[in-house]
Formats: sequence, structure tokens, C-alpha cells
Amino acid sequence: MSSRSLTVLLSAEGPHLGHLICKSCGDVIDTLPTSGYKKLYSTCDNEDCKLDSRFSYDD
Repeated sequence: MSSRSLTVLLSAEGPHLGHLICKSCGDVIDTLPTSGYKKLYSTCDNEDCKLDSRFSYDD
């Protein structure tokens, strides 16, 4: 899945309107089947993002 492109995927659970986004680089990490559009933030596996999130105190 390309960076910063929000696509709707269909599965047996329904449409994937939930997007898990890296709070450091903004890449879409995964999609989730949700009943409405949702943006959730986490940290991806990129080493720079992991290091950046360790020193971020605004959580």
C-alpha cells in the first residue's frame, strides 16, 4: 500500500474504512474493518520512526 493513499478495501467483515497511520512518517501501516471512517495512530517498523517515538513527549 502506498504512502498517504487512503483506499477502501472490501473483505468478508465489510469495508476497511479504518486506517492505522504512523504518527512519525505518515505512512499507512494497515487498514481495519470499521463501520465508519476512522484514523488511528501508531508507530511503524521503520527504525527512524521507532527512535523518534521514544523521544516524543507529546503523547
